[in-house]
Amino acid sequence: MLAKKYRLPIQVVIGKRGQSYKSRYFLLKIFANSLAFNRFGAVISKKVAPRAVDRNKLKRQIFNFFKNNSLPVQNPNQNKDFLIIAFPGILSVEKKDFISDLGKLFF
Repeated sequence: MLAKKYRLPIQVVIGKRGQSYKSRYFLLKIFANSLAFNRFGAVISKKVAPRAVDRNKLKRQIFNFFKNNSLPVQNPNQNKDFLIIAFPGILSVEKKDFISDLGKLFF
């Protein structure tokens, strides 16, 4: 799990405009921030996963992806906020495909 310092409070980006990138199961939104590090957030709606257990599991998997793949969390040249929004159908995907789809957005 990411340290709390690197997690994005979702209410900060409501109403902001930023760059968007789309993959099969995710939408990535990128916003500028004034901090010396990047922050990452995840949104999984009830339409995607009706049970809170499943929503929290998906969030943990997304945050672990950022932590394990050594993405530039403390890159002073970027200073970005990354918001991942999951699409319906992600629950039926294997973990390998889940990670590869996230990786396509960042690499």
